[in-house]
Amino acid sequence: MSFRKKFFKDIITLGGYNYSTQVINFVATAVLSRLLLPAEYGVVALITVFTGFIMIFTDAGLSFDIIRSDYKYTYHKAISNLAFIMGLALFLLMCLLAYPIAVFYDNMELILPTIVLSSMFIIRTINIVPYALLAKGLNFNYMGKVSFLANLVSVFFMIVFAYFNFSYWSLILPGLISSVYIYYFYSRKVNFTFRLYPRKYTVAGFRKAKSIMGNLTGFNLINYWARNADNLIVGKVYGEAPLGIYNRAYRLLTLSLKLITGLFGNVLYPSLKKLQSEGGSIQKEYLNILGIISLLNYPIAFILIVFPTTFVSILWGDNWLEVADYLPYFGLLILSQTLISTTGNIFILFRKERVLMYVGVVSAAIMVGAIVLGSLFSVIDIARFYTLSYLTIIIPINLVFGFGKTFGFKPSHVINFWAPKILLSLLMLFGTWTDRYFISVISILVYGVHILYFQRNDIVKIFEVGKAKMTFMIKNKFSSGKK
Repeated sequence: MSFRKKFFKDIITLGGYNYSTQVINFVATAVLSRLLLPAEYGVVALITVFTGFIMIFTDAGLSFDIIRSDYKYTYHKAISNLAFIMGLALFLLMCLLAYPIAVFYDNMELILPTIVLSSMFIIRTINIVPYALLAKGLNFNYMGKVSFLANLVSVFFMIVFAYFNFSYWSLILPGLISSVYIYYFYSRKVNFTFRLYPRKYTVAGFRKAKSIMGNLTGFNLINYWARNADNLIVGKVYGEAPLGIYNRAYRLLTLSLKLITGLFGNVLYPSLKKLQSEGGSIQKEYLNILGIISLLNYPIAFILIVFPTTFVSILWGDNWLEVADYLPYFGLLILSQTLISTTGNIFILFRKERVLMYVGVVSAAIMVGAIVLGSLFSVIDIARFYTLSYLTIIIPINLVFGFGKTFGFKPSHVINFWAPKILLSLLMLFGTWTDRYFISVISILVYGVHILYFQRNDIVKIFEVGKAKMTFMIKNKFSSGKK
């Protein structure tokens, strides 16, 4: 099977589970939004600004290193030891920071949920090796099933807890339960359960992985605050309720990154690593993959840009109508961020983690500066300046130092793919910012025509792969029924 057909097959397999999961999540948010208030969501958002920051240290590139290395079981034991020690240290650190965080927000109620939420660090670190081994073996069907069922468990407990007035605990405890569920089934599948090994394993693992750990941790650290400085500033300056509104809109961006970029990233890195080892063309296949992502992110962005109020009213109700003001800006970011965020996998594939970190430093400085500038005026201006800086500065930086200097793309290929997308996005931003609705609508319609034309050949291939998979499933089901 060709690389592209195998890649599409894995994407369709894992994507089927992921998209089914998100449909369930949307239904759940519609229920939860009527059981929980914006301020309760805001409490969790205040905590996750910090716990999310610490969470970036739990992997530090260890799963990437397992996937791209040829080391076997002994190395996996070493990484498992190293990861657990990191997770335990981060948990203890967060426990110590719980009180200062509560003082920072002037809310002592945050101490206990901060400590409880921090236990996620330990669960995540002991799952690093099982996850990496499954991804390296391209076991996406199994991973998708487990994640889907874990999400069902999480959603069930969220709704039950919210119904019985557990308040913000309804958003914290189910996540811990589902994480334990995932670890159990991942570790059982690869026959690698957690245990502590002698200290020499930890030392050896650190020596082998310290380069990727240092560079990726630096990048993730900087990138995290670039993505969360707005939540920190809104929570501190404007309070919990405005943060609950802003965060609900922003979560649609992070959800899209998880749903699209996360999905493709899970399949992209191990698949391209295999292609690279076989001498295939990384540039050609990666550009085609970006085109497919453009097709997937377009319907989401279209709804957020063209029908924001209707979307919010149907999904979350009248208490959340203010969210609609922010959605067009985050819809615009979905069009571009879901593409740019995949570049980290390619930097790592070419062993250019240090370049990735440098690009991240510059991009973060620009994004934080834009967020601070916007906060001087209003919460909505944070979204405006964030979007403007991303389209006009951050994307070009990634094109020059990523696609051009590191990935080796021809300039004509980069221009043909990116120039129409950037120009049309800027027109949409202008129309949204100045309340010229017709400009935004026309621009996004032209954007749709552009990506359909650019990816016309891949659309046919996706349908062929999807049709073949569906036919195979139907035949198997029919055969099983006859037996």
